[in-house]
Amino acid sequence: MSLSMLSAQMGVNTKYLSEVINNNKGKNFNGYINELRINHIAHLLKTDQTYLNYKVSYLAEYSGFSSHSAFTTIFKSVTGMSPNAYIQEISKSKMS
Repeated sequence: MSLSMLSAQMGVNTKYLSEVINNNKGKNFNGYINELRINHIAHLLKTDQTYLNYKVSYLAEYSGFSSHSAFTTIFKSVTGMSPNAYIQEISKSKMS
């Protein structure tokens, strides 16, 4: 997914789409897409216990991140905790 691909699909120019995302989401296109990816994997971790058993590197790849470290950094900035800590919290709450 790229800004140019999305703008072409929507029939608007990239500058306009970028401005709309910046004004409405308070972040650039890549930041917004990364946040969506993290929120999606966080939702899957909460709602489908299968994902709790996967390695963080698999979750990163599944979410569309090319590196484990980028995934971990962005995951922490979005959720406030590392992927491992997040998984531990969910696992604990599922057990009680």
